[in-house]
Amino acid sequence: MDKFVFLTAVAALVWGAVPANGIELSFYGVAHLSVDNVNDGDDASVHTASNSSRLGFVGQHVISPSLTLLFQFETGMDPTAQGENDGNGGADSSGQIFTKGRPSYVGLLGVYGKILLGHMPALDQWANDYNLFADQVGDLGNLWEGSGVPGRLDNVIYYLSPKYGGFDVAVSYVAEEGVDDEDHFIVKSSYEDQGLKLGLALASIGQGLESSKEHNVVAVTVGYNFGSYSVGGGFQRETNIRGESGNDRSSFTLGGSRRVGKAGVVKLQVGTSEGEKDSSDAVQFAVGYDYNLDASTRLYVAYSSMNNDSNVDFSANGKGHGDKIVPALGDDPSALSLGVVYTFNSKFLK
Repeated sequence: MDKFVFLTAVAALVWGAVPANGIELSFYGVAHLSVDNVNDGDDASVHTASNSSRLGFVGQHVISPSLTLLFQFETGMDPTAQGENDGNGGADSSGQIFTKGRPSYVGLLGVYGKILLGHMPALDQWANDYNLFADQVGDLGNLWEGSGVPGRLDNVIYYLSPKYGGFDVAVSYVAEEGVDDEDHFIVKSSYEDQGLKLGLALASIGQGLESSKEHNVVAVTVGYNFGSYSVGGGFQRETNIRGESGNDRSSFTLGGSRRVGKAGVVKLQVGTSEGEKDSSDAVQFAVGYDYNLDASTRLYVAYSSMNNDSNVDFSANGKGHGDKIVPALGDDPSALSLGVVYTFNSKFLK
């Protein structure tokens, strides 16, 4: 409650003390909760989960016709007050509603693009390009993040170019900050044209004192919307996972969706991940139905299963989904989920 009172006071001060001329400020949030029946491959249990719920402020201040200051402050929320395992990345927040920091930054936008400093996406830059079950059970991040590629990073310097013919490039850098070989470097390019979206990502994740080798990633994503349908997927290749030479992995996902009536969407997604080590492959299957009650409120049902080889323990309900259950090596988890997602974005300064 102390944090809530503080944020409310800050909002009131900003609203009341800053002239509206040249400033835009919005208060936004996502409340995503679900009831899940999760089987870890040995036993089933019912969970009430908060799944990457969040609150934030985002805004901009026009300094001149060619220069704008940008800012965003976003925090994870857990309406169940369980904390920690709420899909926001984990934090020591048991019993609290505010959990872990989410994408937050201060930066500048000009004619040559924008540069931001803060807590920014890493894997999340490409994993959600076409991810039909983002933050639900069956999130493709169960495989793509399962080997240790971070979803977000601290202390990021980020640059995004302007769009040229539907094409742009983003560069993210995290400095060593006193620890040799702990710097991270990511390049993400995107192309959009009508219903087509393509992505290419290259990442080098330094391991610091643990290893002189870097965890390297190459990923390609594609998505296409046409009429009532969408299809898409992606490929991710990892080498020297967690700095271990020869610990390599290739992951592939393919999915599709179809609108049903004015408010419904049926979707299916399949993913595979093959490791270079013995008995280290996995296959994920997810199927679901989303129903939009209105522009802000969505109900859904989703089912996901994971088939693990004997030397891996990928989850069926992790990444952005809360109450992640990690099975024993070789066990095959599954999850059935009924959820509700409410979003809002209220602009109160312009």
